[in-house]
Amino acid sequence: MTSEAKFQMPTTNTGYYEQVGERATQPFATTALNGFMPIDGLSLLDVGAGTGGLAVAAASRGAHVTAIDINTTMILRCQERLKSFDLCSAEVMDFCELKFAASAFDIAVSNFGILAYLNWQAGLAEMVRVTRSNGHIALVMWTHGHDCSPAHVMKRVFNELFPDREIWPSGMFPAFSEDSLKAHLARAGCYGIDVQFVSSEWIPLRSEHAVAECVPMFNGFPGFAALSGDELALVIAELEMAFRAYADREGIIRLPTKAFLVTAKKM
Repeated sequence: MTSEAKFQMPTTNTGYYEQVGERATQPFATTALNGFMPIDGLSLLDVGAGTGGLAVAAASRGAHVTAIDINTTMILRCQERLKSFDLCSAEVMDFCELKFAASAFDIAVSNFGILAYLNWQAGLAEMVRVTRSNGHIALVMWTHGHDCSPAHVMKRVFNELFPDREIWPSGMFPAFSEDSLKAHLARAGCYGIDVQFVSSEWIPLRSEHAVAECVPMFNGFPGFAALSGDELALVIAELEMAFRAYADREGIIRLPTKAFLVTAKKM
């Protein structure tokens, strides 16, 4: 995340984020890392690392990980999780102003990080700058397709109920297509660009309480936080029905999540 972004997801409750947030994003982190294997001994920069889900997974595979995020609380948790790995570290840093030398890393990854913000182009330029020639770059971003994440389920419900309001700032979660992502990476100085449509599955810790599990995250969206008591009750009732539509025969909610995985090499 970046201090220049118009909006930042709430991240003070790191235990909550690991339980709920990482369960939605970690499958895509694993897929991204699988594309680089083997990474043992390689230097890897994790941009917008959050509490360190991808960073720890990469460190477990032998990479020398440097994780950065603008949120101090998240980085403290990331540092704690990386303690047992040699040559791995985490620090607070703005992704638009990376404090690393050019060509410092073999791999640079941002899992639902820089592409979530209006100033993603500056972040991409910095990622490319600090990656060595022929080094790897990977970016993951929601497709914005129908119900592609728990937050997008909420966005759909909110828009249906309050079509004249905005649930999150327009600069958050810019929309991309496969072609636009390829063009942006090419302009940034990359080649061998591949855009994959990757899917996973989000299952709440307790399906019957899916909405309750997500409310702390949803409260970080200005439109949701501004709801009156009656409006909130209405939204929650509609959300419960929306999530229940994804329940299997045993009542377990299985939401298909969908993201773009962009991989490339630096020229």
